[in-house]
Amino acid sequence: RMVDQPVDALRSRAAQIIADAGTGAVVDTLALPGAVSAPGVTMPSAGIAVDRDRLRELRDHATPVIARTRDGRTVLDLRSVDPTDDAIVTAALAELDG
Repeated sequence: RMVDQPVDALRSRAAQIIADAGTGAVVDTLALPGAVSAPGVTMPSAGIAVDRDRLRELRDHATPVIARTRDGRTVLDLRSVDPTDDAIVTAALAELDG
């Protein structure tokens, strides 16, 4: 089901989460389908980026949020987040220190 999500829908979700959390930027990403069961295969995706390495803070949230760091930013790919969990992502981002 998550593989079939249009990138525009992921961008829209990202924009809503950012508006609600008060932080972040919409970014285009590349997702690894099938939990890396197809090495070298990627697919277009979208997500949220915040400045600096925020992995520890996100993972320490009451419900851990998993992301990755790239080029001095923390990036959360929404293709790997069920839409029913958007509120968890919003709360975790809202709790980040400036």
